[in-house]
Amino acid sequence: MTKTLIINNLEFAQKQLIINDNFAVFELKRLAETLAINEVSAKAASVHFELSGDSKQFRYPSLHLHIKTDLPAICQRCLNEVRILLDLKHDYLISEVAFEEDADNDEIDWIEEDKEMNLQELIEDELLLAMPMAPLHENNCTNVNTQSGEKPNPFAVLKGKFAK
Repeated sequence: MTKTLIINNLEFAQKQLIINDNFAVFELKRLAETLAINEVSAKAASVHFELSGDSKQFRYPSLHLHIKTDLPAICQRCLNEVRILLDLKHDYLISEVAFEEDADNDEIDWIEEDKEMNLQELIEDELLLAMPMAPLHENNCTNVNTQSGEKPNPFAVLKGKFAK
């Protein structure tokens, strides 16, 4: 069963609320399409997150998101499953307009005030941005067919078959 996490982000920050939860990766449809999800990995793959609201750390109300997950992907070298471990932390300032004075700060993002912010979509967006474009095993892959770079001339092979 898919759960939808809708919050009023400004109220959440001002009341300094905390959500600590997890959900299955297959609930994130866009992310699941990019992963190597089979029946076994679908049951095992989950996303754990903690969202906390704050109204004192910055000049503006803010949200602090921590995401931890272990995602199954396809190694682009050997085409076998590779696990992508992600441990992400994001801070968001909440406002009706973009912050001009904080535009150069890459550590903090601003997010528009929203009475019905979909937290699951925010988490999925952050995971999609964090995923490597070409996942690879860190160490040498198993079952890799490497070639020396020199291929036999196909006409030479045919010549050997038809020569008298």
